[in-house]
Formats: sequence, structure tokens, C-alpha cells
Amino acid sequence: MRQQCYSSRLNRLFTFPILALLPLLSTLPAWGGIQAGAAVRTITPAMDPAKPVYIAGFGNNRVATGVHDELYARCLAMRSGGPPVVLCSVDSIGLFFDDVQKIRAGVPQAQVIVAATHSHETPDTLGLWGPSPGVSGINEEYNALVVRRTIEAAQAALKAMRGAKLTVTKTRPPELASYIRDGRPPVLLDDELVILRLSRGNGRGIATLINWANHPEALGSKNTLLTADFPWALARDTESRLGGVTIFINGALGGLMTPLGVKVRDPRYNEIAPPDSFRLAEVIGNGVADIVVDTVLKTRPSGSSKVTYQETLVKIPVSNPGFVQAAAANLYKGRKAFGPDKVSTTPVGLLRIMHRGKPLLEAAAIPGELYPEISLGGVVRYPGADFPDAAIEPGVKTMMKAPYRMVLGLTNDEIGYIIPKAEWDNQAPWLNNAPKRLYGEVNSIGPEAAPVITQAVKELLSKP
Repeated sequence: MRQQCYSSRLNRLFTFPILALLPLLSTLPAWGGIQAGAAVRTITPAMDPAKPVYIAGFGNNRVATGVHDELYARCLAMRSGGPPVVLCSVDSIGLFFDDVQKIRAGVPQAQVIVAATHSHETPDTLGLWGPSPGVSGINEEYNALVVRRTIEAAQAALKAMRGAKLTVTKTRPPELASYIRDGRPPVLLDDELVILRLSRGNGRGIATLINWANHPEALGSKNTLLTADFPWALARDTESRLGGVTIFINGALGGLMTPLGVKVRDPRYNEIAPPDSFRLAEVIGNGVADIVVDTVLKTRPSGSSKVTYQETLVKIPVSNPGFVQAAAANLYKGRKAFGPDKVSTTPVGLLRIMHRGKPLLEAAAIPGELYPEISLGGVVRYPGADFPDAAIEPGVKTMMKAPYRMVLGLTNDEIGYIIPKAEWDNQAPWLNNAPKRLYGEVNSIGPEAAPVITQAVKELLSKP
């Protein structure tokens, strides 16, 4: 009996301190010194017939009649060798910098990056698709909901941070190109998938960040059900197979990178998926998810020694009269105050993940829709351009040194299309002798956006 009591005392002596230390030990950096956590919050608006929800994209007065799938704010928090960085993706057409600043104010302990998936089947958060031209579609209660829920997701992700394994990989199988059509010359697709995955020591998923360029508009202009479009199926499928939270951030989708008009074979029915349909969105989401999962499962974890985010504010002249008129008509509801000098102040950022003193991943945070020839390089001088002698912008990804490179589109702001200045075409004769004006300039802040933004990325890349 005395021996039994002595053993019991020994067990208590050694067990209690170890148990007390377990919560502390679980928060210590592991596998190269990175911590990670992720969280999700819904941002689906309440459906009230007395308060119409105007759907963004395509045209005015497209009123939502229901909800096909929930809309989300999804956040990934990381910390390694510095302050925490939180990447959030919201199922939205876009957020102006004004609303991003409100989100950042609610997460003061971290550097926060907020990207929009750019789904054209979500509520109008920019004010451009209201009941009629000149009438804002913004519902301030809804924008406030998006801000509040994104703050909640970011804070929950920070609270969930624990030691993690990091995997970075990329792939570009030919089937990716079948999901996209380029609507403007030069025909160039920045369709590489770049994937960042965080997991626990037991392999359980924390988050999968997917960077790929394509407009989420597979439903077309007639749909009236709120949906995240193809990111809905992409997130559903990757989360069911890899676990954790899927965070989709769009890439260089200007130009126009779109699924509209593509002919994609539906493997379930062995026929072409119907255009402008939920099935087309699902086939694209399923297909990309299959590629993501297969690529991740074949890739070994990487190490990480430091995660950093740097940002600079740039000033871009607003030469688009439509943007100025929209601000004057208060379509933005007080956001985007260009001032008498008609200049937009917008952020450009650079996320870096370092390993053994060298960049493993570099990601440029771009406040709009970058044309792929500015991402990859390959700007073309066409006859008919308004600025035929303009300097050619360097490819954002070609300036990077890391083996894994991302363009985070529609991040921290939305200034519209970012068009190479040498390809700018706002006056006839039209670019490359086109019979009519090409699409793009009408939704761009102006021709100086590309030179200013690429210069800012270049300067950020030059900093240690």
C-alpha cells in the first residue's frame, strides 16, 4: 500500500507540470519556426424584400432573388520571425481601401492583407451596380457586416495560431487553360496555380491558399442567386480533401481572363457544361480543386525562417471621367475621395516568406485587375495605341527572385483594370486595327496606373 501511494505521488509530481506546459508547448513555433491559424465567417446578406440586394457586375438593377451558396470571409494568420501577417479573402466584387482600413483598425496587432475574390454574383460593395445609372448600389449595413465579420475571422485566425508545417508548390497543367478565355490581345494567360499550405504536425490541414487568375463570372449576367461562383466549389472540394480553410486569391485577371464562352467538358455527363450555369462553375471549381489536391499531396513541406509584409502608398492620377463622375454622384458613399487634384491614393504591397536567408515565396499585393502581360512580361506595341512610345512596364513576376511567385489581385483596394500604358487605347483608331473599341479602359483609373504600380513593386523588391 505504501509503494502504491508513493507511485501515485510520483505520477502526480511529473504529470501535472507536463500537462500545465502542454498549452504553452503547442504555441511554440515548429517545423522551421512558423505558426499559423485560420478562421471563417459568413458574409451572406439577409434577404429582405423591403431591402433589395443589388448584385455587382454586368449591369444595373440585377436584384438578388435568393442564395445559392454562402458567402465567406476567410483568413489565414502566420507568424515567423516578426509580427503576425493575416491574409483574408472575401467573396466580394471588391472592397475599396476605405473599408480595408476599417478592417485593419479592428486588427491592430497584425499586418492585414484583404483580397476580394471578385465574384460577379455577390452584393454591390463598390456602388456601381445600383437600381439605375447614377444611383449607388451600396448598402452601408452590408458593407459594415463584411468589415465586422472579416475582423472576427482575422482575430479568430490569430487566436488559433500554433506551430505549423509549410508547403509551397506550383503547377500549370494544360487543362487550366481550358477554363479561361482571354478577351483582348495579346492572348496571354497567367494561369499558373501557386499554392501555399499550412498543416499541423499530424498532417491535419490548417489552410490552403490558392492563387490563380480567372474572373468568377461563370454564371453570366442573368443569374439572380447570390454565389461565390467557381470559388464556391473550389473551396468546398479542397476543404473536404485537405482539411482546414481554403483561401482563394485571384491573380492577374485583367485583359479579360474569363470563363465566359469557354467550352469545358463535364466529366460527370461526358458533354460540354452548359454556359452561364452553376454546373459550369462547379466543373471549373472541381477541376482546379483536383489539380490543387494532387499537387499538394505530392509536395514535401518546406522550411520557413521569416514572414514579412511591406507596403507603400502610391498616388495615381484619375483620368477616367466616369470614375470622377461616380465620386461626384456619391456612388461610392464617401469612399474614394479623389480631391480637387483628381488623384487616388492606393496601397501596393509585398509579402515574403524567407527560408535560410533567401526568399521562398514573393507575392505582390496589387490594388486592382492587373493585365497578364504586366504580370509575366510581354507588353506589345500595337498600331493605334494612344501612347505608342510609352516605356514598357517590367513583368511583376519577372522582377521577383523567389522560386514561387504570386500576384495577389484586387488586394486592399479596387482601382479597376491596370493596363500597360503602351497598350492604352481610349481614342480611335483602335488598337491593332480593331473594328471597334476594345474593352478595358472604361473600367480603368487611367494609363498611369501600370507605370506607378510596377515601379512601386520594383522598389519594394529592392528592400531587404
